[in-house]
Amino acid sequence: MKLTQKIVALTGIVAFAATPLFAGTGKTFKETVVVEEEATPWYNASLSTGFDSLYMFRGANLLNTGNGNNDPWGSYGDSLYWTSTSFTWNITENDSLSIGAWMAFGLGNIRGGYRELDIPINYTHTMGDLALGLGYTFYYIFPQDFKDQYANELNVSAAYTVDLGFMSLTPKITYFFNLGPDRDVDSLDLGAGSNGMATSYLDLRLTGNIPVYKEIVSLSPYTALGMNFGYNLEPSGSTNSGLQEFNGFNNWELGVSLPVAINDNITLTGYVAYSYAFVNLWGTTVPSTFWGGANIAFAF
Repeated sequence: MKLTQKIVALTGIVAFAATPLFAGTGKTFKETVVVEEEATPWYNASLSTGFDSLYMFRGANLLNTGNGNNDPWGSYGDSLYWTSTSFTWNITENDSLSIGAWMAFGLGNIRGGYRELDIPINYTHTMGDLALGLGYTFYYIFPQDFKDQYANELNVSAAYTVDLGFMSLTPKITYFFNLGPDRDVDSLDLGAGSNGMATSYLDLRLTGNIPVYKEIVSLSPYTALGMNFGYNLEPSGSTNSGLQEFNGFNNWELGVSLPVAINDNITLTGYVAYSYAFVNLWGTTVPSTFWGGANIAFAF
C-alpha cells in the first residue's frame, strides 16, 4: 500500500511539472536539441594554374629588359604561366601549417626563357577574426643567360577581418626580411629578382569580399601600399647607368578579382590590376602599369 501511495504521489508531481507555469500562455517545455558542429578536417590541399600578362612582383616589372640604360619604355614586358600546389595541416582549430610550391615560366624571349621555383612554408594562428602569421620562402631562379639567383626570406603578418554585412574587409600588414645571400650591385646583370642580405619590404594591404550571387560569384577588390628598405633597386646617376638601393615608398597598387565557384572544389578567377611606381624600379618598371590574368584552382 505504501508503495502504491508513493507511485501515485510521484505521478502527480510529474504531471504538475509538465503543466505550463502560467495558465493561458500556451507555452510548454520543449526538448533541447544539441547540434554538433562539423569537425574541422585535419588537412586541406589545393592545386592551381594560371596566366599573368606581366610578372609584377612587389611593384616591379621583372620580365622587362627595357630599351637599354635602364629605360623601361622599350618593352612593356613578358607574360607568365605558373602552377602551384599547397598542403595545409590543421594542427588545431586555431593553428595551421602549410607548405607549397610555385613554378613559373616566362612566355616571351626576354631573359632567355625565365623559370622560377618558390617554396613557401607558413604557420598561422587565429584568434576570432584576427590571424597572425609567420613564414619562410625559398626563391630559386633557374640560370639561363644570367647568373644563378636564389634567396631565403622570412615574413611576419597580421590580418583582421571586419564583417559589414553586405561585405567583409580585411586590413593586413606583412613584413618581409631577406636572409641572403647578399648581392653585388655593381656586377648585376639585369638584376631583377636578386635581393640583398638584410633588405626588407613592408606591404600594407586592404582586401574586400563582396558576395554577388549566392556563394557562387563574388568580387574581391584590394588596394596596397609598398614600402621599400633596400629590397628593390632604382637607377643611379644622371645617366641611369647603374642600380642603387633606396629606402622609401615603393608603389601603390589596386585591383579587383572575380572568383566564380564552379562547384565545391573548383574555382575560376579572373583579375585586373594597376600599379603606380614612385621610382623606376630595377630600371624596368614604367610609372603606370596595367596588367591582368586568370587562374583555375582545385581544392581537396
